[in-house]
Amino acid sequence: MKLSDHLPGHPGAERIAVGMQGAVFRLGGGKIAKVWFHAGTAELRRLAEFYASVDAPSIRTPEILEVHDRAPYRVTVEAELPGVPLYTVAPEFGAPARDCVLDVLGELGAVTTTPTLAVLDEVKPFRAPGQSWPEALAELTERRVERFHGKLGPAIKDLDEKVERLLARVRELPDSTSGMIHGDVTAGNILVDGDCRPTAIIDFGLMTMAGDPAYDAASAGTMFALWSPQVREIEAAFDEATTSRFGYDPEVLRIYRAVHLLLIANAHDADPYGRDDAVGLAAALLN
Repeated sequence: MKLSDHLPGHPGAERIAVGMQGAVFRLGGGKIAKVWFHAGTAELRRLAEFYASVDAPSIRTPEILEVHDRAPYRVTVEAELPGVPLYTVAPEFGAPARDCVLDVLGELGAVTTTPTLAVLDEVKPFRAPGQSWPEALAELTERRVERFHGKLGPAIKDLDEKVERLLARVRELPDSTSGMIHGDVTAGNILVDGDCRPTAIIDFGLMTMAGDPAYDAASAGTMFALWSPQVREIEAAFDEATTSRFGYDPEVLRIYRAVHLLLIANAHDADPYGRDDAVGLAAALLN
């Protein structure tokens, strides 16, 4: 059975994208549908409420119109947003792509909505009531490393010692309660016009958290060219630009980047498309 067979009334819809969270199909009439790999119905209803509350100043964000339970998957019908993925207009890293990502980070940093969503394939919201940002991030990382230790351990030399040192530094970071983190700012999730101006940011939810917006800057620098042999150079260029524009501490960006790669290393493990995991990418940074 194809994923498109789960779409309500549109079994032959065109697939236009596939990401960590699910596969997206164009329905026509200004609508798309998304088949979610992990999210449950209650989680998607919370996401719909969150989307309705996002107050990005000048770019569009998703709008969920319907939620369907089409076992074993859930399906949302959403408004189709304007623009094309950034990578189609600026496939290589350079000033246009960099500046577009920075503009999106600025937009996200101005959002006042505080998300209370679960992340990755977890069930409970990322932060418990009253829990600090550093402690919530450290505990999430501990859970993921423990769960996937059998895959991470052979790839990352001295994994336990490195994680212990990393999380000690995370717990020393100042608390941040008011910022919104998208968590997956990639060249596929930024939609742009023909002049590389951002029109929309999509696919919140995978790692959308309340915390320090610098986390988005750190992960965006990595995610722009995650599989590129030049990823370290691109990260350094992004760090220089985000430090200049937003005043972020480069060392904090490096801490968040290491955490992010540990968190997403096994995000594809239950992916019905059988895509590669990112354990090797985490190992390349941490070894």
